[in-house]
Amino acid sequence: MELSERKKAILKSVIDSYIRTGDPVGSKSLTESKQFSLSSATIRSEMNDLEAMGYLEQPHTSAGRVPTAQGYRTYVDSLMEKYFLGMEELEVLDEVMSGKMVEVGKLMDEAAKAIGQITNYATFAFMGGSGSAVDRYETVFVDENSFLLIMICKDGTIRNRHVKLMESITPDLLETAKKALNETLANLSADQINLTVILEFEEKMGEHRSFATTVLRVVHEMLGSYDREKVHIDGVTKLLSYPEFMNVAKFQSILSLFEQRQRFAELMQHAVPGQTSVILGDSEQNEFALPDTGFVFHPITVGGKVVGAIGVIGPQRMDYKKVVASLDYFAAGLTEQISLPEVTTEVQGTHEERKITHGGE
Repeated sequence: MELSERKKAILKSVIDSYIRTGDPVGSKSLTESKQFSLSSATIRSEMNDLEAMGYLEQPHTSAGRVPTAQGYRTYVDSLMEKYFLGMEELEVLDEVMSGKMVEVGKLMDEAAKAIGQITNYATFAFMGGSGSAVDRYETVFVDENSFLLIMICKDGTIRNRHVKLMESITPDLLETAKKALNETLANLSADQINLTVILEFEEKMGEHRSFATTVLRVVHEMLGSYDREKVHIDGVTKLLSYPEFMNVAKFQSILSLFEQRQRFAELMQHAVPGQTSVILGDSEQNEFALPDTGFVFHPITVGGKVVGAIGVIGPQRMDYKKVVASLDYFAAGLTEQISLPEVTTEVQGTHEERKITHGGE
């Protein structure tokens, strides 16, 4: 049986109502909503057809209908309206994007909290590991006790760290360190930096052995931390406010999912750059599909490669249009920030102003 335009409109109305209230939807409520110039009997007949086609189901004999995973899939793919974020919602996300955080991982963590605040669902930020070699190193002098160390990797990812020191440094010393890093450590991955490489770097740093040790320690930490998957979870307890997760077994299955970093890494391998993915219920062939649960994520890409994702998990009747709009807005802003390939330095008069055109963790 064909899904006619009228059936699509009724299905959309049922799902919108169920997302909003959590109550099964009957033909009478649709008639009273004044959305359709149809009799209750006609709407009931159409809902019967939608049930027979697998888009709706009736949880109890005398109750109204609720969407099935197939119904939600049709809704997400072709029926739901575009959601426009309100001023307050935009302000929450823009505040994160305008923050002075130079590490993308921290930025994504803060964004996960902000999106959780907007949607009232659990959120996650995932950063995949990378064994890519470093193409070149850049340093930026901040003040006499701190600097930025930047790695620009061959896979297009950008990593940086704000390093604070007890001893004083100068721009000239920082320039020497950058040159030594690029002459000895460029084009090497973490497992290729051996004792011979370390001794060569220290030799190029001359009398500044103490600073050389600090730089090597930071390089080691940065390469090591980026070679491990990271998952930041926020707002899991928010799920307990939804009837769907009052079942302890269902809630534990979500906790178990968040604990398995490798599963996130595997999911990212199938992510489509620039596209939000929605996984519904447990009827879809995906290991992230859980009963009565919706799982939505947007991959973060650098140089066309997926390096992580930010996402939301909630009841299957979650407000998908708001969730998708929030993820799309943040991902677009973040991708724009980290896709710029160079680090520029601008000098104006006697005031030295350095501008990092991207950040990364």
